[in-house]
Amino acid sequence: MQATILPLIFLLCAFQGWAQQQKTLAADSVALAVPLPQADSSSFVTRAYRSVPPLVRKAIVPSLLIGWGVTHMDDEGLFEGSRGLRSAVQRNFPDFNTTLDDHTAFAPVLLAVGLNISGVEGRHHFTEQAVLLGMTYFLNRTLTNNLKTLTRVNRPDGHNDDAFPSAHTSTAFAYATFFHHEYGGRSVWYSVAGYSFATATGALRILNDRHWLSDVLAGAGIGILSAEVAYLVYPFLQRKIAGALKERQQLGITPFYFEGAGGVALVYRLP
Repeated sequence: MQATILPLIFLLCAFQGWAQQQKTLAADSVALAVPLPQADSSSFVTRAYRSVPPLVRKAIVPSLLIGWGVTHMDDEGLFEGSRGLRSAVQRNFPDFNTTLDDHTAFAPVLLAVGLNISGVEGRHHFTEQAVLLGMTYFLNRTLTNNLKTLTRVNRPDGHNDDAFPSAHTSTAFAYATFFHHEYGGRSVWYSVAGYSFATATGALRILNDRHWLSDVLAGAGIGILSAEVAYLVYPFLQRKIAGALKERQQLGITPFYFEGAGGVALVYRLP
């Protein structure tokens, strides 16, 4: 092992010395260098993509996931379908059972809280993050619960008929997208961590025989879409609230409770 490592270390040191020498030579001869024309960094595809409205751009990936999930409902769909995948899972993991998927969905939120406590700032202040997280949760639960009521798809284990889409998966991807927006700009590994927990949640739902592949795919798309919409709408709400305060219009916050659900309501009197 040492006979292999020592030549590698020598080659690395030699390469570093050569690179430093080349850097020095380039700095000494910079006055004689002929500037080369710069290539246009903005390609046609990039310019075309940027010309698309933000909401449409943000909806591309979730729309593909939701569409892919719909094509896998109750048939083989594209590639390995929902029933085919379930047969493979039951064949290879017949006794798989875990409750870990009840917790992994919330990992991105816990990571965000931990980073805030540690002094690592996100894209928004902690209080704004709480508002954005609440908006994301509200949109996600509204979309997911209404689709469950409309579709009435039986779960693979036969327990009930609210399989489509997967609420665990939609929640996980909604929170992962929230975490990506807040900390993905600092390091791509924050985004990787958040979406890894979300992907693991969806996989565990299938392994636990609680959801079809179609449920998980659609849930992922709905979760991402919920967070993207929240982040697009939030600046608009900020401007409206700031304008209301500036014009001294009636604006207030009041708690509410209705049929077991509670929260706070923002009251805004239109002019």
